[in-house]
Amino acid sequence: MRRGKGRRRGRREVMRRFAADFDLARLDYPRRVRPASGKAKLYGVLAAFLLYSIGFAVGYYGWSQGSVETDLFVKLVWLLMLPATVVGVFVWLLARNRLEYPVRRDISEYIETLEGSRGLLWRYAPAAAVLCPENQLCKSVMACSREGRLAAIAPEDYGRVVHELHHALTEADRRALDAETLEELARNLAGEGGPELDEVPATDGTSAG
Repeated sequence: MRRGKGRRRGRREVMRRFAADFDLARLDYPRRVRPASGKAKLYGVLAAFLLYSIGFAVGYYGWSQGSVETDLFVKLVWLLMLPATVVGVFVWLLARNRLEYPVRRDISEYIETLEGSRGLLWRYAPAAAVLCPENQLCKSVMACSREGRLAAIAPEDYGRVVHELHHALTEADRRALDAETLEELARNLAGEGGPELDEVPATDGTSAG
């Protein structure tokens, strides 16, 4: 019982250090780009509507003047949907990229500050290996963090991994971190600044980490 409590307390210590190391709100990419995504969709819909309206108005004018037959006008009404949809999607993607760019740049700059020249996220790999061993994105991002290949990490992927690992650390039904994992975490985090892990359990697992 004492060993189990010590390991759970060790996970809480790791969680507190993790929360101190990472600004979770700043790395919450989906939340930060939600307003921009909504605007981009609106721009796309407006572009499609305007193009369709112009085409319809021209066709209707020709039909009302007798220069366009009814069958051709009916076909035109349906055919206009295709270019209107294509233009709407194009405008939506273009607007989304432009509106989300400031958020992506801010998160990228923050990641560079966090990682520095020696990396940070990869130091939590021992915890990730225990709490989310099947998460391939987590493994990939942490490998880039360890190797200093920050340009290969998409800001949204980095934020997603940070939030998923934080969620795993806070879930009560996750596996407790064993003494060996806590000791490896302590070695990884030693000398990186920020709050220390209060206690690192001995190899018998009876003390907290």
